[in-house]
Amino acid sequence: MQEEAKFKTEIYGQLSAGYYQASNMTSANLDASGMSDQPKGNNRVGVKVSRELDSDLRAMVTLESNFSARTGALGRDSAGYGVAASGNAASVFDREANVRVISKTYGTLILGRGPTLQNDLSGAFDSRQNWNFGGLKPIGRYVGFHSASGVNRADKLIRYISPVYEGFNLDTGISFGGVAGDEDKGTNYYLGGRYKNGNLELGYNHAEVKLGSASAPTSQTEVTNRVDFFAAKYTIDSWTVNAGYVMTRNPSLSSGGSFDTVKTAGKVNADTWFAGAVYRFTPTLSWNGGWYQVNDQTAQTVTNKNNDVTMIATGITWSPYKEMDVFIDYAQASRQTGATGAFTLYDKWVPDTGTGGNASSSIGYSESKKSQSGISIGALYRF
Repeated sequence: MQEEAKFKTEIYGQLSAGYYQASNMTSANLDASGMSDQPKGNNRVGVKVSRELDSDLRAMVTLESNFSARTGALGRDSAGYGVAASGNAASVFDREANVRVISKTYGTLILGRGPTLQNDLSGAFDSRQNWNFGGLKPIGRYVGFHSASGVNRADKLIRYISPVYEGFNLDTGISFGGVAGDEDKGTNYYLGGRYKNGNLELGYNHAEVKLGSASAPTSQTEVTNRVDFFAAKYTIDSWTVNAGYVMTRNPSLSSGGSFDTVKTAGKVNADTWFAGAVYRFTPTLSWNGGWYQVNDQTAQTVTNKNNDVTMIATGITWSPYKEMDVFIDYAQASRQTGATGAFTLYDKWVPDTGTGGNASSSIGYSESKKSQSGISIGALYRF
């Protein structure tokens, strides 16, 4: 008698929303306030279907999408803007659409669209653990080590995660591109790993990501965004402290890389330092704080450092249930008045008032030349 297949289906997700008030959040340098969408972690919904192949081997299909709590829109960038971004309306499963083959003995193989090691490390080694409001994610977008188009998530990805051996595991991957006459065009490479020994954790990732058009006929239109990410954290009693350094290099043929003047989408040369701490008062109540420093290394501004950013952020999180967080956060980012790059302490988000974070004006992205500060109060629920 044939054994019945052991399938398991899981529907899961999370939703984060609340109230915000922030300064200089529009291209007219206006203050803004209102309902916040995904202030702590991206809103998402997904389904996982898994099947046991034998005692050591399991196959899993994962389909996962962003969504907006403000409008209900699904797909890429919908949680940031409230609508699916132009040209991506069909990208419903924008976070993940892949199959995994999972073995305790041989490791995990991921095939399809999904997260890279950079995505995992940025979340695991940031004390803020909130991604969007005053955390490592808006910094990463600014300087080029966060992008859903190849850096943190990739299409046509083959990713391998080895088993843990003596505290270390290897994590490597390739995201295939290729056009006629140029098989390497648009192909991205990832290599790194994690190490854990007692209370100490280390992480490293190297990525080479093509940010030009994968359909363009010649490689001259491509610029390789190179990322080297180093991070560590240590836990002792009620404290967890972390620190890290990120080097991003994106040489262009004409100028050596430059900060985008109309949106937070760094393709630049920059050095980023970050550090932070978490203190757990009780199992359900904790404080966190983070410091982030961007040093502009592009050819245009290496002398005047106009696009440097110093950001500090802090918050209190109460988790009355394992599925729920209630939080209050404050963040402040300091810029020089001559800054030309677009930066926002609230990742890719358009406020309810004003023209929003992706607007430009006759004098450029004027809000980026001002310091910003903001407060966020809200809740996150996981299901």
